[in-house]
Amino acid sequence: MRLPWAVKIFLNSESGMDDVSGELKAFLDYLAGRKSEDSFVMRLEKAVKEAKKNREWRHEYMTLLMRDQENIEKGIEQGKIWGSISTYRDFGLSDGEISEKLQKKYYLSEEEIMKYLQAETV
Repeated sequence: MRLPWAVKIFLNSESGMDDVSGELKAFLDYLAGRKSEDSFVMRLEKAVKEAKKNREWRHEYMTLLMRDQENIEKGIEQGKIWGSISTYRDFGLSDGEISEKLQKKYYLSEEEIMKYLQAETV
């Protein structure tokens, strides 16, 4: 079951940790890869090992990992295209000249280029 929302929590496992409970310190040590004898951490480590054995979960994890990598690569490519458009505009090139350069450099279709140019001017 997937929930319609997500919460991100950032933890600093390398901080001084003078102001946290012993249980939280043990958990942060676990996240940092340090061993702990805390009972919760030991149960958590056992559950993680069991989850890693689950083929279906492993497959889903790898699928998500591949999708995330593809999205990162798409984002990098789009950033390069936006940067090129911005630079071409700074040099005073027309949309036609920009379109020609984008086709040659990124192998984009006319339709893709028009989407970039229209979005960039909005």
